Amino acid sequence: MGLFHDRTGRFSPLLTATLVGLCLPAAWLAFRAWNGDFSAAAPSGPGLPPGFGDAPGLGGPSAAGGSPFGSGAAPSFGGPDRAASDSARPIYAAIHFTGDWAIRFLLLSLMVTPFRRIWHWPRLVLTRRRIGLAALAYATGHFLLYALDQEFVVSKIASEIALRIYLAIGLVGLLGLIALGATSWDGAVKRMGAENWSRLHKTAYLIAGLATLHFFMQSKLDVTEPTLMWGLFLWAMGWRWLQRKGERAVSLAWLVGLAVAAALGTALSEALWYGLATGVNPIRVLKANFTVVLGLRPCWQVLIFGLVAAATSLIGARRRGPARPKAARAAVTSGGAA
Repeated sequence: MGLFHDRTGRFSPLLTATLVGLCLPAAWLAFRAWNGDFSAAAPSGPGLPPGFGDAPGLGGPSAAGGSPFGSGAAPSFGGPDRAASDSARPIYAAIHFTGDWAIRFLLLSLMVTPFRRIWHWPRLVLTRRRIGLAALAYATGHFLLYALDQEFVVSKIASEIALRIYLAIGLVGLLGLIALGATSWDGAVKRMGAENWSRLHKTAYLIAGLATLHFFMQSKLDVTEPTLMWGLFLWAMGWRWLQRKGERAVSLAWLVGLAVAAALGTALSEALWYGLATGVNPIRVLKANFTVVLGLRPCWQVLIFGLVAAATSLIGARRRGPARPKAARAAVTSGGAA
């Protein structure tokens, strides 16, 4: 299968569009670097999500540190705050850019199977391999830029990883992606056996979880995007549970329920994170999710995503046609076996 063609050798608009989309962030990064975007200090952003300090009903910013959740310091994971790091070392902006897109593409690769079934679009599976390889490419670029910032001094890189737990977690995730990428070709399935290959590639779920945790820990106080990524991960894992239950995975009612469950899980996870990592009151974080002036919090974004996915299941239902009775399906199965 070529870059622009499917297995039959025909030009594939789907694969071509996928390739172009996967390359766009890299092209944008190169354009920014060419124009000197990373040659000056990046602007320092707020520690907490924008607008939290002005939210009514949250008690206002604390006198100690300006946190609307009460007193609470930034979590200490052995490294500086992300915004402060971007200001201190401009290359951090490029490091974070590649890391952000690595996890986005990794989660996108986990979405291929659900939407292939929800939309009843079998050919969508052809995009999964190249999306996963794109996640590996951006993760590798993320690490290489970090190594460049450390001047490629192996001892310094090793000591940093050993001392900072979030770097160690990120490295484990990268090594896992490398293992998946090295076996993401047809010959690897034959050499390893389908069962062993499938078992190895199911570790993509664990890798995505580790990548999200790494994202949380290096983001420090403002974990808005990591929370969104975690919520989408919860949705993807919840869908795979529904898949075990057969037709529930494409049922409108069950998909709506999944959207609500994933949104609630996202809100609770965000509150738990702030409570454990910063010492702020989790109840205040939960209340923030229901304050309109703060904008669309991650739990609501996950809910909207899940509801849209549920609504589009009607497209797949139309493509599949009317469901056959169980007796008819059993007769077809028994006839095929005979």
